[in-house]
Amino acid sequence: MKYKNKNFFVENLKVEKLAKNFGTPIYCYSYKKIEENIKSFKKNFNSFKPLIFFSVKSNSNVRLLKEIKKLGCGADVVSIGELMKALKAGIESNKIVFSGVGKTKKEIGYAIEKKILLINAESKSEINEIENIAKTKKKIVDIGIRLNPNTDANTLSQISTGKKENKFGVSEKTFLQLIKYVKNSKNLNLKCLSVHIGSQILNHKPYEKMLKSCG
Repeated sequence: MKYKNKNFFVENLKVEKLAKNFGTPIYCYSYKKIEENIKSFKKNFNSFKPLIFFSVKSNSNVRLLKEIKKLGCGADVVSIGELMKALKAGIESNKIVFSGVGKTKKEIGYAIEKKILLINAESKSEINEIENIAKTKKKIVDIGIRLNPNTDANTLSQISTGKKENKFGVSEKTFLQLIKYVKNSKNLNLKCLSVHIGSQILNHKPYEKMLKSCG
């Protein structure tokens, strides 16, 4: 986005013309910038080629999700609605992760039926819910467990999610107990450790601390 001769442009499109054609308010996204960001991310993590999951809660526009899918990304969803939108956009179910707090029984059941890649559990009670539904459906479900790493992200207190006093994830002690529990389950398969420390983080140091705490 930039000004040319006092006119505001998104890429090579004059915003005034967009407003006349589509009315206001209007949302306008730069595909070029989205593509650049994803390619830059892939390049910087090329050494181990991670799977990249776009957070659908940040933008659930199906048209946009279709374009992101073309760039090789999967989807991270936090509700049945977001899961449905990801599938509608053509994102393969094995490239969808269901995260987030407060998942309902219906949402968990739907995710299991769609054979998504992973369900990230937030607590022992959620793990028990997933296990019970998996038993009923005679399925084996891949899950992750969200650990609270007690890491200060140096961001706004209202959006900090990784400190001990924040109400997200489980403690290290509980995490180790849950690992043992899942290992003895016939319907659950532990695939990952899930961590989230907050948003609007402008420095890499909190991530370094978080990774060390998870080691």
